[in-house]
Amino acid sequence: MAYQTMTAAQLRQTVRDITDLDADDLPDSLINLYVRDGYYRILDLEKRWDFLEKSFTFNTVQGQRAYPISALTADPISQVVSVIDNTGVGSRLDMVGYDMAEMTYNGSYDTNGDPLFYAVWEGSIHLFPKPNNARTLTCRGYREPIDWQTTGGAIDASPSLHFPLVYYAVSRVYQRLEDAQMAAIYKTSFDEGVSLARQNIKKPNSHAQLIMAHGQTKGRPTFAGWLNKLGRQL
Repeated sequence: MAYQTMTAAQLRQTVRDITDLDADDLPDSLINLYVRDGYYRILDLEKRWDFLEKSFTFNTVQGQRAYPISALTADPISQVVSVIDNTGVGSRLDMVGYDMAEMTYNGSYDTNGDPLFYAVWEGSIHLFPKPNNARTLTCRGYREPIDWQTTGGAIDASPSLHFPLVYYAVSRVYQRLEDAQMAAIYKTSFDEGVSLARQNIKKPNSHAQLIMAHGQTKGRPTFAGWLNKLGRQL
């Protein structure tokens, strides 16, 4: 059975069902405040949550270095982690600090060519050197979360993180009611739920059970092994 997803409305109703309070005693605005606090705590645990992954492409312009990210995709991007040049056989651009790139690509040395490096500065992707023609680049990154608390949409997180948010909001409600014991119980449930979900979400994918820490399967062919076998046969 798959994890059940929750919307903002369902989350608020669940909090009221657990605490036995109605909308007059526990308005939406207050629950939204508590849930937003818990949601931000979850986001602060990881720099790269899987549910915030985003890919997009853009076309370069000859001689243009900076490309505002807001003009490249409708999603607000918090960080860019990879840029691929699909021209010819393709290549991946190396990420560098903007200050390091401008030390080399300045003055008479700042000529057009095949982009080799990129830097993110002031919300734009900067290519070094500047492209010498039009080409398509593919980017991977992580977007900012949507404001699902006030828009009323589905919780912008993996389903396994949905119910822990209920626990956090309930904990804050009991804290407001000065019931320290119940507040602590639900806060512990929140911490445990987030910890278990985080471990499961961040587990690396593999073809089988991981061996040591390399994710290799037994008997898996390698390029080096293939060369050795080819040499013996020759």
